[in-house]
Amino acid sequence: LCASIILALTSATFAQPNRDHQHRKDQLESQKIAYLTQQLELTPQEAQAFWPIFNKLDAQRRALKQNFGRNARPEDMDIDKLSDKEATELADGQIIEAQKFLDLRKEYHKQFKAVLTPQKVLKLYKAERGFQKELLGQIRRNRAEDVLKK
Repeated sequence: LCASIILALTSATFAQPNRDHQHRKDQLESQKIAYLTQQLELTPQEAQAFWPIFNKLDAQRRALKQNFGRNARPEDMDIDKLSDKEATELADGQIIEAQKFLDLRKEYHKQFKAVLTPQKVLKLYKAERGFQKELLGQIRRNRAEDVLKK
């Protein structure tokens, strides 16, 4: 879920014409791959087994994020004007979507354990959080620079 939020923030922050957007997405993906590779210290054999699994997970997370983004978001509405039924459906929908992300993570956790040591599985999760933190910091710095330029 955090990765989805980061990707959504990144997309919003770097919204440019399509060619710039795709270039920035490609750069971000390259940065993530380099960061994870460095943090995990994968052997060539581990890398060969790991990356196809990780890429499938990443694609499925993106698909879930897109679906999640299509559903009504409380940030986009006046919650006080919702009926109890509408509010309940919205809240329940968020829990269902969050569970889908968790189920996906559980499914891939098993696959990662099959190709990585337990320590490297933990390093993967730590590295993903670390990359997200660095990305958020970069976004904040870029926004601060934009404010200062104005």
